[in-house]
Amino acid sequence: MTEIPTGKPDEKVDNTAQVIETTTKLINKVTFFGDSAIPEGDPIFESVKETAELLAKSGYTIVDGGGPGIMQAATDGAQQVGGRTVAIYWEPKLAAHFEGKNTANLTDESETYSNYVMRTLGLIEHGDVFVVCKGGTGTVSEFGMVWCLAKLYYGTHKPVILYGDFWDELIEAFQRTMYIDDVEMAVLKRATTPEQVLALIQSFEEMYQKLDLKPRDGDEAGFIINPKVKVTAEAYKKVAEQYQAATVGKNVAQKQLDEFISMVNPPAQVLDVGCGPGNDTKYLSTKYAVTGIEMVKRFADMASVETPNAEIINADITTYDLSKNKYKGIWARDSLHHIPEENLDPVFKKLSDGLVENGVLYVIVREGEGEIYEREKKRYADMKRFYHLFTVEELESRARKAGLSVVKIDHVQRSHKWLVGVFKKQSLNFSLEKNS
Repeated sequence: MTEIPTGKPDEKVDNTAQVIETTTKLINKVTFFGDSAIPEGDPIFESVKETAELLAKSGYTIVDGGGPGIMQAATDGAQQVGGRTVAIYWEPKLAAHFEGKNTANLTDESETYSNYVMRTLGLIEHGDVFVVCKGGTGTVSEFGMVWCLAKLYYGTHKPVILYGDFWDELIEAFQRTMYIDDVEMAVLKRATTPEQVLALIQSFEEMYQKLDLKPRDGDEAGFIINPKVKVTAEAYKKVAEQYQAATVGKNVAQKQLDEFISMVNPPAQVLDVGCGPGNDTKYLSTKYAVTGIEMVKRFADMASVETPNAEIINADITTYDLSKNKYKGIWARDSLHHIPEENLDPVFKKLSDGLVENGVLYVIVREGEGEIYEREKKRYADMKRFYHLFTVEELESRARKAGLSVVKIDHVQRSHKWLVGVFKKQSLNFSLEKNS
């Protein structure tokens, strides 16, 4: 039998050492497949739960079918450490031999299908890597589809990890009795411990980061590793100098900056998220001790020159370990809408944790629905950028989930429709009263 590579714990990759200038994490969601009949306390249940817990602790969103058994184990493991979870439910109208939706498997986000094939596609599209555990015919069908897709899209395929020590015998039978080629074997990886699963995912991330992957649209986009935010970082990197020349000395959100200053009384530590070349940072630094965080290195270098009295950090807010209880105010203009949906709740929570009690988060984002790539022709460049558009309800919901109370949300019309959200970190006493 051709050996299926195993992830080794000592092969872990330190993603924090990556150059943030042109990259962001490509693997964000892990989909678990497995049997619904495996009970809590079973060694397989507990092992999957430990795996999901470790992955969630490492920043990955956990996706499963929303049922009992392995699916419940995956959700429980992630939620045990405050991780983000997604359920893709199946609620058939005519299938008599199905256990039904598990009301105990409640997740942060969910979708429901009555069509089994569409539900399977939903599980595939939501995941960036698949962990296939012990299961029955449903798991066999899911495994067959992700295995086939991995072969068809080999090179940009979503990886398949076979979890458990029983897989060698099965794959050997496939090789002995079916026509299985080298590529079909190459896309399969095997793991028997949570640490090996994490090590494999980190190795996939390292491999894909070395490739110049381009964002893809269309019906097949959900079957491959598909970068999102990278396109925005690349666009800004290419036109950084021209962008600075066109915007230097101009604060397009002057009114909002002054309102932010009126709410955050100096002296104070303030954070500017996605500070770009430092225009807003420079203005805020006349009142505060300012830290700017910027993922495009060229912009970060410019901000450092323009505002020497501010601390400028070249990092991605989605992966950067932000200090807790430090900032009296956080300013986030035109930055959070460049973050894909799967990273938004963790970022809002990170910003909330970074605020001191009663600290202010001031957000300006594009208004709308869905996620889009938009080509914008400026006089200094022609850029293609990724946007996650916000409704008032979504902005308010994400803020409240992160422990922030809503001060106000305004609509602003510039070149597009914008939302200006002002939020305050709830005091400990307020949180206790609310939960009592």
